[in-house]
Order: sequence, then C-alpha cells, then structure tokens
Amino acid sequence: MQWLSENSTGKTVQVAIIDSGIDGLHPELKDKIKRTCIVSKNKSGDIECSETEIEKSNDSFGHGTAVAGCVISIAPDVEIINIKVLNQYNDCSGDILIAGLKWALDQNIKLINMSLATSKKQWFQELFQLAEQAYEQNTIIVSSKRNFGGLGCPAMFSSVISVDREDYEDKYQIGFRPKNLIEYDARGTEIEVLAPGGTYAIQTGTSFATPHVTGIVALMLQAYPDLTATEAKAILKSISTGK
Repeated sequence: MQWLSENSTGKTVQVAIIDSGIDGLHPELKDKIKRTCIVSKNKSGDIECSETEIEKSNDSFGHGTAVAGCVISIAPDVEIINIKVLNQYNDCSGDILIAGLKWALDQNIKLINMSLATSKKQWFQELFQLAEQAYEQNTIIVSSKRNFGGLGCPAMFSSVISVDREDYEDKYQIGFRPKNLIEYDARGTEIEVLAPGGTYAIQTGTSFATPHVTGIVALMLQAYPDLTATEAKAILKSISTGK
C-alpha cells in the first residue's frame, strides 16, 4: 500500500459515482468532475439519461458529494463521472438505478462506485446481469453493503468488490473477511466528509467506506491500466488485515 500511495494519484483513471449527484462547486472538487449525467423519469414515465454542463452539477441530498470526497482523499487526480440517480430524499426506484449503471457501462468507464444498494428482489436479476457484463468488459464495480436489513444488491454478487465499514483511523486500511459475501471493509465510522456548499460533515456508514476502496483501486489502475476485478481483489486481499 505504501508503494501505491507514494507512486500513484489516480491520474487518467475515470471513476463513475452513481449517487445523489455531486456539488461541482465545492472547492475541493474543483476541476475533478469531467461529465455529469442525470437519470430521471419524464412526464410519460420513461427514463432519460441526460448529460448536462459540469457547472450545473449539484447534489440534492449531500450523499454523493461526501462519497466523491472520500475517493479523492485517496486518489486526488481521478476524473469523476457524476451519475445522479438519487433524489432529494436519497432514494430512487430500481429501474432508475439500473439505467444509471447501464449508462456507465455503455460509456466504458473502467471503475464504478456504488455506495447504494437495493433489497427489492424484482431488480436482482437485471442487476446481476449488469454486474456480469461489467466483469466481462473489464469494468470494476465497488459496491457497499446495506447498513441495515440484509446485504443488498449488487454488493452480494461475487463479480463486484463488496465493502462493509469499520472504525479504522487509517484511510488506507483494508480488512479482508474470508468466507463472507461482503469480502472487504474500510474506514467508514465518524469520518469528516465533504458537504454541499463548500462545507464539511461527520458521517458514518458503508457508503463512505466503499469509496475508500474505490480510491485504492484507482491507484492500482493508474499503475496497471488493464487490471481486472479478480486481480484487484487479489491485491486488496494481499494488502489487507485478516478477520
């Protein structure tokens, strides 16, 4: 881990953050966001994925801004692709989540952070197929376990890198959980995160552990651009602490 942190910054690596949007005017995120896509339903109920100007990038809840800040705390030079699916209540329907993930895969973005999950079984099959598609096209998905009420999807799928939270002080520390569907954990307890309006907040949750892992994978991808999800998991395991 020391070699990665000293020799890589995530430069040239694109990271899609599927979330509540990102405050593109936050001073610490200046020039980090390269594209913004808003996924929503029109008046007819059809889903639209619409790219908008980066300057209009906003976060209606604050979740995505916090997640983006965690990624750049590890990999400060990544290129963020902002995919807004969550509304002002930090919620969205399964079909909107699926459309956001499809859009990211269609853009061939190498690394995707999903600090969100669903427990509704009607969406499991399609999300499973998209996770498999990501694996086959060499896209790495890093996904959070639900904080409460089951593991959540897509974190429960073996084709993604799944993350729980721990109370580590070191932002680079990764834990490995053998014989567990949620294989890794990272710093996600009472950490300072970015908040909309150029401010900061203290947050706890798997949502904020996950982008720490995403940031570490981004460091790997700068060093090894053809890295696969399987190889990324192996490296994470090699630098992790056991449980």
